[in-house]
Amino acid sequence: MALAVYEAMKTPAKILIVPELTMRDGRIIRSLADAIALLREHELRPGVDARDEVLHRLERAQSAEERRQAADAFVAWARELDLLLEPPEAARLKA
Repeated sequence: MALAVYEAMKTPAKILIVPELTMRDGRIIRSLADAIALLREHELRPGVDARDEVLHRLERAQSAEERRQAADAFVAWARELDLLLEPPEAARLKA
């Protein structure tokens, strides 16, 4: 799933993730800052997931392409851990 990442300014809170992501815990990820915060709060499980790698990619991304790839890596990580809720429209298509 390629996410669109729109840069309003060079601060993570202003770099938006479209479409926004709804997590199973009810949190909505709207920006790179939201994704970074969730990664920082998530328990590190060495050898189980790529949390640190994804976090560093988000924090260090400089170009629009690096930010897009980092956002895609975040989505892949969240899916692997079953942290994402599926969008309602996707759930309807599966029914």
